[in-house]
Amino acid sequence: MTLAEKLAALVQFKTVSFFDASLEDDSQFAGLLATLPELFPVLHSHAERMVLGDRAVLYRLEGSDPTQKPVVLCAHFDVVPAQDTHLWDEEPFGGAVRDGYLYGRGTQDIKVQMTCQMEALEHLLASGKVFSRTIYLAYGGDEEIGGVRGAARIAAWLEAQGIRAAMLLDEGSPVADGIIGFVQQPLALIGVAEKGYMDVILEARGKGGHASMPPHHTALGVLARAIVEIEEHPFPAKLTRTTREFLDALARLSRSPYRLIFRFRNLLAPLILQAFTRMPSTNALIRTTCAPTMASASQKENVLPDIARAVINVRIMPGETSREVLERLNSLTARHGVSVHVSAPEYVIEPSAESSTSSEGWRMLVRALAISHPEASAVPFLFTAGTDTKHYHKIADDIYRFTPLIQTPADLNGVHNINERVSLSNLERCMRFYMSLLEQC
Repeated sequence: MTLAEKLAALVQFKTVSFFDASLEDDSQFAGLLATLPELFPVLHSHAERMVLGDRAVLYRLEGSDPTQKPVVLCAHFDVVPAQDTHLWDEEPFGGAVRDGYLYGRGTQDIKVQMTCQMEALEHLLASGKVFSRTIYLAYGGDEEIGGVRGAARIAAWLEAQGIRAAMLLDEGSPVADGIIGFVQQPLALIGVAEKGYMDVILEARGKGGHASMPPHHTALGVLARAIVEIEEHPFPAKLTRTTREFLDALARLSRSPYRLIFRFRNLLAPLILQAFTRMPSTNALIRTTCAPTMASASQKENVLPDIARAVINVRIMPGETSREVLERLNSLTARHGVSVHVSAPEYVIEPSAESSTSSEGWRMLVRALAISHPEASAVPFLFTAGTDTKHYHKIADDIYRFTPLIQTPADLNGVHNINERVSLSNLERCMRFYMSLLEQC
């Protein structure tokens, strides 16, 4: 089977994860795990395979040099639902190839990464490659809902065995082509840090009754004032170590006049922060963000609400904490009489540490990119979304978040959206990256 055929086979399993487990089809997850030995027989004849529950599988390839710390490659095999299927050009779980593209859930996020990692090892082992480092492949089946049954169990097992990896690599930012406007060449955005996560509930109380005789401010009106207060007083913008290193890279790669601006980032930091604030994609790199996403109040048009609630999705900058965020939000909303509390404390994620850009792991990534994507420059990046790496901070010296796919703005629009797809040439280059990385192990 070709690489594309193997990915298509995995796409056809509807491994959609839900917070409500009763909505999941366990047979699809079990079927995917059962088919892996058929798709990658050489890997399975060499590696030890450990199934750690129904949403986690871990592979171990023993290295010849026990003095070298292992490398861990991660991915997840669950996907988000495919809504509006009638709008897709191809069936979202069909794995069809059309005009040089493979369509389906998981072709970008992130069965593609799992497939390319396993296929890279399939080729290397078939050629007689002997690894000095021990290699782990860690695959979870519930990343889209927090990774508790998948990555968390794998991380706990590795920690219990006393494993400390030199490097852990999971999904993350792409090889960005045309996404950062002031750079003409593609940039391999390697996430060396990840923002934290917290959902916050705002709650305003009022006096219910008939809407024909409203008070000056209903509970919903009070809540709206608090939301405006939060939006009009964003968290302070700042340059973290990761962002400073990102700007240092841009100082070498940007076109004028940006090259000069980034070169003197310390002197021009206020102007840079002001410019980054203007666009959502760059604003997320410099501050903790708060996004009102859900609201509820009265259930009938002519009834005043007793309680109005809103959800604020918060992404926390490295160097800040969830407690500090909550204190700031309380200070902004208290004068409006609106209370603030965490929606689900068990799902609060503190921001990650910032991994090294001078380690052997970083150099391995750069060397692999020089072979698979020679036109791209590797730059450190703050990953603003969430990954399974939140579970692995105790078992790796350095954690990186990178998906070796070339992505244009149109490609990014397909992630979690209609017509998710990957080009066949992009797929092959993704696999070539992992071969080049693993050849160094």
